[in-house]
Amino acid sequence: MFSLNLQSGIPIYEQLVKRVSELVISGSLLPDDKMPTIREVAKNLGVNPNTVQKAYQILEHMDLIYSIPGKGSYVKDSSKSIEIIKDEIIDKFKLQGREAIRHGITKEELKLAIDSLSEQVF
Repeated sequence: MFSLNLQSGIPIYEQLVKRVSELVISGSLLPDDKMPTIREVAKNLGVNPNTVQKAYQILEHMDLIYSIPGKGSYVKDSSKSIEIIKDEIIDKFKLQGREAIRHGITKEELKLAIDSLSEQVF
């Protein structure tokens, strides 16, 4: 379910948070879907369970998952949180767009780049 780059230099817990966020936002993980246990994720990725625990705690703080003691963690129905995450991503995109324009990249070039990204993702 989760594939991470253990050599990227980005902390594993951050990669895990990002990946779960992507799956929730895309609808691949639906509200009330059961998350794999911390031990399962740690074993599958070959990482320390504390690392996975930290990621799950951040995901709970982001309001993307919830835990039931003795039962596990589940995806939360978090439309509001998803909108906040999307807004943050769009803000970052706008910053990069402004930077591109300051460096002489035209509106048409930006549109082509967006179209190219869309084709790669889907």
